[in-house]
Amino acid sequence: MGPLGDGGRYDPGVPATDSDPFVLLATLSDPSAADLCAALLRSEGIDSRLRGESLGPYRLTIGEMAATQVWVPLSRLGDARSLVLEESLGEIKLADPGEPGPAPSDARPPALALLLAAVLAGLAVWLLLTRVL
Repeated sequence: MGPLGDGGRYDPGVPATDSDPFVLLATLSDPSAADLCAALLRSEGIDSRLRGESLGPYRLTIGEMAATQVWVPLSRLGDARSLVLEESLGEIKLADPGEPGPAPSDARPPALALLLAAVLAGLAVWLLLTRVL
């Protein structure tokens, strides 16, 4: 496994200073199965996190958008893999040790968004000044 910050399987949401980063354990096609998987892991004392489009406010539950990722601490990855393999949780794809995970998201807003925000702020100031004077 590569070092933190190389865009590999490490969870981009956990700071690099974390002594036990979260890594991708599996991807499940059914959000309910992912909830069951997380509950199973937590019942055995293994912390878990879920990520996916199906967990947001506009829940997508069909196709690739319904895929939900299960993340576990690196130190408990082996225990979690063996536990998940023992259970029948539906269509599950375990992450391979060398398989790259999702690329870390860029926390900065795109330049176009900043430009648009500046233009809108300028327009708002201009409207306020022309109505007041």
